[in-house]
Amino acid sequence: MKDIRLCDDGDIITTIDLCEKNNLGLEVQGFYNPYIDNKEGLKTKYLENIKRIHKGKSYHAPFWDLNLGTKIIELQDAMLKIYNEAYCIAKELGCTEMVIHSNYKPGTDWYNGWIKRAKELLNKFLEDKDDSITICIENQFESDSELLMNLIDEVNDSRVKICLDIGHANANSNMPVEEWIKTLKDRIAYYHLHNNHGKQTVLGYNKDDEHLGLTNGTINVKEVLSLAEQYTPNAIWNIECKVEYLKESVEYLEELNYIKPL
Repeated sequence: MKDIRLCDDGDIITTIDLCEKNNLGLEVQGFYNPYIDNKEGLKTKYLENIKRIHKGKSYHAPFWDLNLGTKIIELQDAMLKIYNEAYCIAKELGCTEMVIHSNYKPGTDWYNGWIKRAKELLNKFLEDKDDSITICIENQFESDSELLMNLIDEVNDSRVKICLDIGHANANSNMPVEEWIKTLKDRIAYYHLHNNHGKQTVLGYNKDDEHLGLTNGTINVKEVLSLAEQYTPNAIWNIECKVEYLKESVEYLEELNYIKPL
């Protein structure tokens, strides 16, 4: 059966209930803020409820301002600290993937230099890690698939793959989502699935990254999923739309026979 998961979108209880009702896994996003306040037991509440899920689990690490190819040594050190803390939580929860953003901004950095620095940071992060968690680097503002393709090939480590966010590709890139899949092929181990109405108009501002349900936007999701099956048959799918669209998106995948209703 296809490994399909739901993103909690900050509403962990609603999402876990839906996961259990449909026998689906979970992507944990509740810790995207590395400074989450635990004074009222919020962290404990998250952890206890997440452990209810016995299907596949993945973890979305913090991403604010974390540029994988940053030139600033102090920021590299801070990123390693944040990623290591995230990795420990992912381990505790039994997650098999950890998603991180590349945060590359087109036109703001020398392409080859960024890849070199990102590779060095990833290698340093992976020095003491086993192979139980795959690090999936997510596209966001990239104009096409070339940067991440070259980064994965340069790192050349089975623990590092790509999370293809089809919504980001549709809103931010000059390359059709279908071409991202065809060019990246099995470098993709993980998908973020949501829809929107196309390319944003302001660099660095997710005006059109709407995170709508799978049938609400300009992406031909049916065609994208067919190509995903063809080029990346073992990749995990995570529905990353806003929580109010989760149920209808699950039902859509049921209609396409990717999910079998209980």
